[in-house]
Amino acid sequence: MKGWSYFCLGVLLALVTVGASCERSLEQREPAGQGPRESGGGRRGGILRLASSDDVPTLDPAIGYDSLSWSFEQLIFDTLLDYDDDGHLVPRLAASWEVSPDRKTYTFRLKPGVKFSDGSPLTAGDFVFSLQRVIDPATASQGAEFFRGIAGARDFAEGRATGVRGLAAPDFQTVVIRLERPDPLFPHKLTLLFSAVVPRRLLEKPQGDFASRPVGSGPFMLEQWRRGDRLRLKRNPYYRDPEAVYLDGVEQLVGVSEQLAWLKFESGELDVAAIPPAEFPRVVADPEYRDRLVKGVTLTTSYIGINCQMAPFDRVEVRRALNYAVDKAGIIKLIGGRGIEAKGVLPPGMPGYDSSLAGYPYDPARAKELLAEAGLSRGFATVLWTQNRETDLRVAQKIQQDLAAVGISVEIKTVAWASFLEAIREPGRVPLFDLGWFADFPDPSNFLEVLFDGRNFAANNHTFYNNPRVNELLDIARDTHDVAKRLEILAEVERLVVADAPWVFLYHPMTYAAVQRGVHNYRIHPLRPPRIEKVWLEG
Repeated sequence: MKGWSYFCLGVLLALVTVGASCERSLEQREPAGQGPRESGGGRRGGILRLASSDDVPTLDPAIGYDSLSWSFEQLIFDTLLDYDDDGHLVPRLAASWEVSPDRKTYTFRLKPGVKFSDGSPLTAGDFVFSLQRVIDPATASQGAEFFRGIAGARDFAEGRATGVRGLAAPDFQTVVIRLERPDPLFPHKLTLLFSAVVPRRLLEKPQGDFASRPVGSGPFMLEQWRRGDRLRLKRNPYYRDPEAVYLDGVEQLVGVSEQLAWLKFESGELDVAAIPPAEFPRVVADPEYRDRLVKGVTLTTSYIGINCQMAPFDRVEVRRALNYAVDKAGIIKLIGGRGIEAKGVLPPGMPGYDSSLAGYPYDPARAKELLAEAGLSRGFATVLWTQNRETDLRVAQKIQQDLAAVGISVEIKTVAWASFLEAIREPGRVPLFDLGWFADFPDPSNFLEVLFDGRNFAANNHTFYNNPRVNELLDIARDTHDVAKRLEILAEVERLVVADAPWVFLYHPMTYAAVQRGVHNYRIHPLRPPRIEKVWLEG
């Protein structure tokens, strides 16, 4: 998932292996960690108050692929499967499911009586339509790549078929998905918001902007969205499990800087806030905050993306020089020590993480040597795009100073989140950009395939990196079902990517959030934005 929300910096912890995760996907159990019921102390009512410097780009689950969008989409929409608080696969809208002996056919039975927030019934046909909509090139969904393994998906996407033959709804309560070949990660892909169910009747012949007026089956529904000002959700009166939801709503103010949000939090105007780097040492040492800090597990890597198709970054020597020139330890110090230096792509805790990677130590002299080898001993000028947030700007300024020391003049361009996401997808527009990747599911392919496959320029390969050997190995890994062998192949992919340096590998963030005393059950999730639907407010 691109980027992370305003307080998504986590304590890293080892997750289960891919093999174990896939086995657990066959367990049919109810989600854990729903939060206390009223009889256990939970109280109903109240609005959870949040703030962000940037607006949510979209509320259409087929389009959103960033943590700001997902934070609210996961409250409005439902998926067949989900993760519990520990990152294990559990049912969401699926009452049960079966997998065929050849591991190519999944049959899901839906929970009965589910309705959309407008009161209309949700059927298996809505799921078939929703997945087909993501695969349809006309939707321009970055999630299409996750579902190309469904039988007939490529024929449909390339105009050779009018539908996806591997998707079927034999009755109102049954969804059948057939794959071209076994995919042990497919259950994880059905947790992605891309696969969320939307009402077919509203989108088959769309009227109006669904992204601004979404209708889903999740615990909340959109009440008000004044772009650039605030976004407010209210309780969905038709939600299938109303007793599981305590809040009356969620409101996020937009255009609030990190420092201003902290001031609002300290004055009691917000319920949850990030801790600005300048405030972090004081806050963690203050007994007043001892029981008000929330820490969690995320699988995230922060990096500077380098456009490998734009001169002079089409030279590997230049990309490596940038890596040697940037003082990663200095950046971590700048953000209050909340990070681990990145030596490669994968974060600690991700299956296949290679602790032996040397990466690029801080070595300005080596950076200058590489620039000289590329014929750039006199340096050059470039532009670094970053988000319009205080912490991002401070990191960008530190990188600007580091690169100036080796002769590279950097102009910093601050851009709002939605515009930033749009710009980095355009070839030849953004030479350098400051971003992070937050894992969608615990498998190295979610970094290596999604971000570095040379055939994904139209999706998530925003560095426009293309190494034929990497592409070949990714294809081999995709068809390798022996877990250990597959991880070996992906480890070789990571070594090649690190050598080619399409990123400046910065750090793996560690997350802290501060909550008011009356906020209960707010948690950082290992694989998703915080699950706000489980929060309750005291008093």
